[in-house]
Amino acid sequence: MSERLHRYLDKALDLPGVLAWRQHRFDLAFGQGRYDGMCRGVYASYQEAAAAAPKGLPLGYDHEGPAAMYRNRLNRVWPSDYPMMLWLDKAFKQGVRRVTDLGGHVGVAYYAYQKYIDYPDQLAWHILDVPAVARQGQLLAQERDTRQALSFVDDFEDASQADLLFTSGCVQYLEATLAEKLAGLSRRPKWLLVNLLPLHDTQAYWTVQNIGQAFCPYRIQRKDAFFGALDQLGYDICDIWENAEKRCQIMFAPQYSLEGYYGAALRLR
Repeated sequence: MSERLHRYLDKALDLPGVLAWRQHRFDLAFGQGRYDGMCRGVYASYQEAAAAAPKGLPLGYDHEGPAAMYRNRLNRVWPSDYPMMLWLDKAFKQGVRRVTDLGGHVGVAYYAYQKYIDYPDQLAWHILDVPAVARQGQLLAQERDTRQALSFVDDFEDASQADLLFTSGCVQYLEATLAEKLAGLSRRPKWLLVNLLPLHDTQAYWTVQNIGQAFCPYRIQRKDAFFGALDQLGYDICDIWENAEKRCQIMFAPQYSLEGYYGAALRLR
């Protein structure tokens, strides 16, 4: 009986008049920054998603509010971090000394991971992020970076001098794909560690994500296209894993929502 009732309720919520009312109420709250972490709309490009973002909050991470986020992650790791730590440790043991961290914020992974794996003495960890985040990261490093291995850079070309490119939860915010950015380097890093990837089995599209402090155009890539483009650049997959605790909910578009994210370790042939 309860299952039948749930089916009736689901159908009632999707009736045209009721659905329009629900969408209106959600859009009002979403535009005010509520529903942190959720997404709204499906678009063909970064530009379309940016134009559709509500105006109540700034666009993107290059603002003081987003730059102050994630301080609670500096001293702990999440289940999705463990594969990254495993492969980072393997890479260190095979001679990796210079890391470019794309979208590493104020040094979230750098600070959290050092509690669990041994960093080499000659480590140089370079973070590439937006200016507002880099300024906060530089101030924090004066207090926390006792190794003095952390620095901030402002050009992706830094990765051409890196042994390893590390990126976790960043590439979905970039206008260019990771493969497009790597193709423009004068030299490609030997290792790629990529995590928190929103990949769809059959489709590629953009949406708008609410991060609480701002709205961001947010790219969902097709899984085979993402890895196929890296293969064409000469990267072999060493490992792929699922980030089962990570979801992407696009309101009123369940066919575009994701039940999990991915991570991968790759090496240049």
